[in-house]
Amino acid sequence: MEAMFHLRDYSYEHLTELTLDGLLTRLTESTWVRKGAVLSSEDRMAALHAQIPPRLVLSHDIAWWVHSGLGRAPSPLTFITYPRRRYVDGCEIVVHELTIAQDEWELINDHPITTAERTLYDLLLPHLHCPDDRSAQAVKNLIDELPGRARQRFRLYLAEVSRRPYVAQMRSVFERICAASDRG
Repeated sequence: MEAMFHLRDYSYEHLTELTLDGLLTRLTESTWVRKGAVLSSEDRMAALHAQIPPRLVLSHDIAWWVHSGLGRAPSPLTFITYPRRRYVDGCEIVVHELTIAQDEWELINDHPITTAERTLYDLLLPHLHCPDDRSAQAVKNLIDELPGRARQRFRLYLAEVSRRPYVAQMRSVFERICAASDRG
């Protein structure tokens, strides 16, 4: 695990100075790491530890960040209720009322998070359900980020789910974008 620098242990000014000097990179609202650090999913989850409320499953953009590790943690934090069902939208967090199966979430550092496949499904769904001007590029970008193994796991995930909204359309779009990126 990479050494993490938390706001609770250092002053904001000190961490900002080290960031400006090029020594640290800010990960979350309260956590920094050494510049160039290679982080695991466990490291990214540890950086979020203080921000995760109990009884919620980390999902959507923030789960994608934990799984993929691209850039700084997005804000606000997004969760799916488990086992209760409700929807809350506030300044700091968004909680979705969704059904999530037992095999669609896992524990990382004892915190529940949607699997990479379920996370990608949740991120793609709004672009197929209510597409806007940015949807085609957003879908392409998400799929292009996937390495070959992850594409195969997502392909298998889509083959297993049958009673989900827009799953047939998602399969078609996924295969079309994968084929185009393999050619190009």
